[in-house]
Amino acid sequence: MEKLIRVLQKKSETLNLFSAGDRLKLGEKHIPDSLAVLDFWRVQAGDRVLDIGTGGGLPGLALAEALPDVEFTLMDSTAKKIEAVKEVTEELGLKNVQAVVGRFEELAHQRDFREGFDTVTARAVAELPTLLEYAAGFLKVGGKLFAWKSGEYAEELESSTEAQEVLGLEFVRAHKYALPSGEDRVILEFE
Repeated sequence: MEKLIRVLQKKSETLNLFSAGDRLKLGEKHIPDSLAVLDFWRVQAGDRVLDIGTGGGLPGLALAEALPDVEFTLMDSTAKKIEAVKEVTEELGLKNVQAVVGRFEELAHQRDFREGFDTVTARAVAELPTLLEYAAGFLKVGGKLFAWKSGEYAEELESSTEAQEVLGLEFVRAHKYALPSGEDRVILEFE
C-alpha cells in the first residue's frame, strides 16, 4: 500500500487526480477508507468487481492490491483519470485490474458489463438513489453493492427507498467505522 500511495501522489501532482490536501491524506484517510470493506466483505477468488466512478482509482486499486485473486474493473467517465489508473496499474504490476472509460448509463447495457459483476463498489460517486440506478444494471442476481458514505447517511438512505423497490436492490446493513482521524464513515450494503 505504501508503493500505491507514492505512485498515486506522484501521478496526482501532474494530473490532479486528488486535491493537494487529499494527496497528503492518502495514507491516513483514503487508503484506510478504501480497505474498510475488507472487515466484512466475503469475497471469493475469481469474483468480478466493478468500481464505478473510480476517479483516481480508489477504492479499486487498493482493493485490487489487497485481493490479487479477484478481478477488478475500474470505470470512470473521465478519460485522463482512466489513463492515469492504467499507468498506476502497470507501475504496480497489478494483473487483476482492467480500466474502462465510459458513462455508466451506456456501459450497463453492453453485453460485457450487463449483470456481469458479483460486486459493485462506489466511493463518493452520487446521491444514493442515483447510485443505485447506476449500479443495478451491472450486478448479477445476488450481487452486492457497497456504497461508501459519510456518517450522516440516514436521510439519504431513506430517500432511496423507492429506487430500491424499482431496481430490485435490498438494503442489507450499514457497516459503521471510524477513520484513524476519528471521522465517522459508513459503507452501505445492498443486495
